[in-house]
Amino acid sequence: MFFTVLIFSSGLLTGASSKVIFDKNFLASLIISKASLSLTLQEVITIDINKQNALLILNILFNFNMNTNKLLTDLTNNKKIEVNGGLHIVSTPIGNRYDITFRAFYILSKSEVIVCEDTRVTKRLFSLLNINIIKKKWISYNDHNASSKINFIKNELTKNKVVALVSDAGTPLLSDPGYKLVQEVIKSKFQIFPIPGPSAITTALTISGAKTDSFLFLGFLSKNKNKYLQTLQKYSDLKVTLIIFETTKRLKYLISNIFIEYKKAKIMVTRELTKVHEEVIHVDITNFEKYIKSDFNFKGEITIVLELNNDKKEKIFSNSYLLKELKKLKPSQVASMLAKSSNQSRDEIYKRCIALIK
Repeated sequence: MFFTVLIFSSGLLTGASSKVIFDKNFLASLIISKASLSLTLQEVITIDINKQNALLILNILFNFNMNTNKLLTDLTNNKKIEVNGGLHIVSTPIGNRYDITFRAFYILSKSEVIVCEDTRVTKRLFSLLNINIIKKKWISYNDHNASSKINFIKNELTKNKVVALVSDAGTPLLSDPGYKLVQEVIKSKFQIFPIPGPSAITTALTISGAKTDSFLFLGFLSKNKNKYLQTLQKYSDLKVTLIIFETTKRLKYLISNIFIEYKKAKIMVTRELTKVHEEVIHVDITNFEKYIKSDFNFKGEITIVLELNNDKKEKIFSNSYLLKELKKLKPSQVASMLAKSSNQSRDEIYKRCIALIK
């Protein structure tokens, strides 16, 4: 296959053509003679190699000047960008290793401390990218140990270390505890650098067909079923595209309840994005019953894009109407019944009922 590389560093193949095709034999000679080569801004090299050799090129390109702390040229003023000590928030691939950016690759290579959710997962990624894992300090950071690890990480930053924060996949801080660390780093006035890249949120949105002019990410919704539905009801009034993370086990529950309330809803279920078994399932009023009856056998987390298209009219029941219903039913029963046709949630109606009978 042909593997095209855009070079953003300083110097490659000075005096050579801007488009060069390397075969495997020349690739071997390139490795031997790499020290004598230099990189030129925005040169394009097309290399005829297989998947096993593709990542080797990344290592070659970025190992020309790995003894220096200079990486990219700022395209606006052509000045070198330094790799300084501080916290680097690095986005990593969500499934396909080739989605790693040049800058992320370089920063991870230069990082002295790696802060990650699961060291096994991140070390596996480093291995796939041929990045050395030996001379780095590894810190596992998650919901359970965040408070105990923050001071240790800050101590590394006081030594002007290059610290990389990564998640198991995608962009850190989105639905994970990294924001607590960032808050503390800001308070301590250490430098923070964003290294942007892949995210399951934006990837799912772009292929969903949903409106993209305004959207809202809600992460994982509450495990409490009532709160789960109340959250969806609350944000449906905003008339924006909603994006949530979900597990396979709760997918049937979500689909069945959505179409009770929102007849014009559209659900886009995305899984295995950028991988071999990538899949997008489009669900609406015409086919949702099929998905309620079938079993979802896939594993792992899924990203769901929702267009609830809430067309309910504003409806808040009066106190007199509530009192009338309370003569026949308990407050909890009234709240459950009226919440289905009201803009107020079950909890809000229940509290009003309790206040009326006191």
